[in-house]
Amino acid sequence: MHQAIRTDQFSNTLSHDPYEAANDNIAELQEAKTTSMAAPAILGWLFANGHVGEDERDAGEHVIKLASIARSKLTSPSVRYSARTADRKWRQVEVQRHTIRPALDACMAAVRYEPRRKATVQALVVDETLIDLDNPHRVAQGLADVARHLWGTSADVTPIFVAANDNQPAVDAAGAKGGVFRTSDNFQRMHTARQLDDDPETNDLLHAAGLRYAQDHHLAGLNPLGAIDYSHTQVDYGSSEGMPELMAGARARYRTARTLLGARYGAVVDGVVIDGKSLGLIGAEVTRFKDRGKAIAAAGERLNGGLRLLAQRYGILRP
Repeated sequence: MHQAIRTDQFSNTLSHDPYEAANDNIAELQEAKTTSMAAPAILGWLFANGHVGEDERDAGEHVIKLASIARSKLTSPSVRYSARTADRKWRQVEVQRHTIRPALDACMAAVRYEPRRKATVQALVVDETLIDLDNPHRVAQGLADVARHLWGTSADVTPIFVAANDNQPAVDAAGAKGGVFRTSDNFQRMHTARQLDDDPETNDLLHAAGLRYAQDHHLAGLNPLGAIDYSHTQVDYGSSEGMPELMAGARARYRTARTLLGARYGAVVDGVVIDGKSLGLIGAEVTRFKDRGKAIAAAGERLNGGLRLLAQRYGILRP
């Protein structure tokens, strides 16, 4: 209970403290060019730079609290701390101290893929936290997994994403449930079916890159359906304060990304990610193939290539 929490999360037997020493693999850490930062500072940096949304940030705060309590030398049988519910409300809870470590382990066990899990533990759980600022995608995706574990799959945790048409009542209903409203879910279906990439982790990373690209397009107000609704007090759980700066920044990021995609990838990425078109439809529009199967294959190849460029641009995927 009171041993230092270490980096490697689990063993098959769990007969010893499952966290490996944070600096056991010094060569790997040096190669990754990690930066030493306090866990709350890491979480704040991830949120401020758009790598995580509100759900992931709250999940990170929850993990940091559990890790702090687990490291504590206090011996009182019960502990009190603030916890978030699925409806984004915080309240004080009181639990038995012996339940804290299992709860922390369960959060880390929910992180899919071992590299992602190790990066999340290293950034938020161990005594001396570190993060690779050039490639924070594994920590961000790990926090998304933890958020799903804490508040259920109905929350559909994603990077910050504003609904493509804020004026419809369905959007408010989706927001009340902690979900994300989309006019088309073709891109989401492709991600769920692992059609963005054969590798499961890369499939997740390309999906995250696409959502971030679509978010910038929407915040930039580049089409009527994507324009921000100023009649709402809050948009995407934020306020309207600083909207001109927000729009200008989003527009600059989108235009830079769109220029990077170029003519070959841009039309397919925009068609699928922003407009919600199927590969069959966009393939027929932008490729020279009359055969539907060949058109779909060509469009899928361009979508994968374009999303990879975006993922590298956003620091989600290594070049």
